[in-house]
Amino acid sequence: MHDTLPQAEGDASGAMLAGAGVTPAELHAALGAVLSEFAWQLEQITLSRGGLAGIVELIASSDRVSSPRATAALHGAAITAAGNAILGQVLGSADGSRALAARAARAAGLRGETGVALLPGLAVTAMAGLAARARNGLGEILAVLPALGRRSRGSPHADLADILRRGCGAGPYAPAKLRRVVRRSIARAAGFPARSALGWYLQFMLIRPFWRPMRALLVRASLARPAASRG
Repeated sequence: MHDTLPQAEGDASGAMLAGAGVTPAELHAALGAVLSEFAWQLEQITLSRGGLAGIVELIASSDRVSSPRATAALHGAAITAAGNAILGQVLGSADGSRALAARAARAAGLRGETGVALLPGLAVTAMAGLAARARNGLGEILAVLPALGRRSRGSPHADLADILRRGCGAGPYAPAKLRRVVRRSIARAAGFPARSALGWYLQFMLIRPFWRPMRALLVRASLARPAASRG
């Protein structure tokens, strides 16, 4: 995930947030916390057809602010409105946003209220970067989709989202394959593994709850072993 972090100090989105009085290093650390949480949330959201379609639409809208000129035009209330819309779709609740703001502040060594103030701008930056990274992968898919004519929703991304919601295939893609390739493109851009729904369930609902206490036991055993050998 950290390999996908933009160089905030040289990016227009970094300049957009610099007015908050944070250093590039602090901004970088806070943005890392946001990207990590977004990756986790997007991994879950995109498991469903409707969730995947919604993220395709969110990427399309975020792609419009991924250029330096468009990002520089966002400021003040526009950042807050755009960022809060992203947070609402990705996190789903005000509690989730507050928790993420606190984590971002801790990661950057900032006060909690600074994290809250930065969060909408960080959300805009995170999604603009994700959209830019997803552009080529989704573009390859969009390039082979057939024209929908009068049934078009007005843009290629909106058409793709509509196809996904309906559970249809398009062009060379059968329905299941279309969902896989779209999700894989988003996974590469966001930095999460493109597990299937079954793989995700096995990892996080069955294996992970048992792994945590097992890992604690292994750590305690490793700490006790040197003491036993000294005895």
